[in-house]
Amino acid sequence: MTPNAQPVQDEAHPTILVIDDELGPRESLRFLLKNEYRVLCAENVARGLQLLREHSPDTVIIDIRMPGQDGIDGLREIRKLDPDLAVIMLTGFAAVGTAQKAIRLMANDYMEKPFDATEMRLAVRRHIEQTRLRRKRNKLLNETAELDQRIQELQGKERLTELGQSSAEFVHDLRNVLNMVTGSSSLLREEVEALQQRQTDSPSEAGYYLDMLEAAMSQSVDMLDTWQRLIRQNPQQKTRFGVHEFVRSCVEACQPAALAARAHLSCETLGDEADVHGDRVQLARVLNNLIQNAVHALPAENGRIRVRSVSLDTSVLVSVSDNGCGIQEDNLKHLFSPDFTTRRSHGGMGLGLFIAQKIAQSHDGSVTVESSVNQGSTFTLQLPRAATVSGDGTD
Repeated sequence: MTPNAQPVQDEAHPTILVIDDELGPRESLRFLLKNEYRVLCAENVARGLQLLREHSPDTVIIDIRMPGQDGIDGLREIRKLDPDLAVIMLTGFAAVGTAQKAIRLMANDYMEKPFDATEMRLAVRRHIEQTRLRRKRNKLLNETAELDQRIQELQGKERLTELGQSSAEFVHDLRNVLNMVTGSSSLLREEVEALQQRQTDSPSEAGYYLDMLEAAMSQSVDMLDTWQRLIRQNPQQKTRFGVHEFVRSCVEACQPAALAARAHLSCETLGDEADVHGDRVQLARVLNNLIQNAVHALPAENGRIRVRSVSLDTSVLVSVSDNGCGIQEDNLKHLFSPDFTTRRSHGGMGLGLFIAQKIAQSHDGSVTVESSVNQGSTFTLQLPRAATVSGDGTD
């Protein structure tokens, strides 16, 4: 493989690497797994490591007892090359000391020869899933670090000093989205650890959390692009889109924050799929802020948030209701003012509702609130429906 070449990976057809000095076990595993996977075989550790570098397999099955470099030596080298790769140790000797050493070196499984075909298939399937989940999670965490670096670079530009308030607003909302990333990552870590302990073939929630991470990362990148357009003084990117679909996607993106708060977040859509015309990224900031504020207001137990979108004749309404602490009457008149917050001691910046109202007004809409102390609050975003497009393309 050339220095700049990338390992060969096939998302649809996982790769298994078998390292065993005995031809019989190698061929048995190849025959057992060849109908579901691409199976690579190596007769020694050196050849196995070469194949690993070239093909980036999803699981390795390696014999412990081999001449020269044994399976423990091989495991140690594999961990240097790919700490996320699942490794199944295989041996004909039930040596407790060897098994303990393999576990210390982070082997994922330990099976004896002769192996049971059904157990082997289940183990391989389980470990492929774990490898891919770990790789995907680490890729997303690396992207999060790169995103943070981009934010820091943007914060250092002189133009941001001139933008002042707008820069602070974007920092506030990016922090909200990155909180979603953190919440999904924590839930994912728990799920992957549980997967490593389970010996069943039952489905996991890890794939769902990874999807949430990817959605939050995509939203963060979109917000950075919007921020950069603001720096360059480019206009908003307005498009036509359905409000119900938009609301569902925003609610899905906020689920990790609700789950982290042990709260139930639901979505309800009423009426036909009405279109709005606006900047989707900016309007997502409105809904994200309203949902995040609702999460912060919830009680410690039995917290509930309901998001509802309603299509009317000339407008659409999107409401966010919670059963939280409510808002004191004296505070209601200050809610949409910049720098007003009741959560200063918890890191609140007092910008979320100010941002929401400003974006709504730039779309000829508004945000209103109804609240009762100790009963909860409802924030409602109202936007005009997009004009109906006729068959010839005219309004």
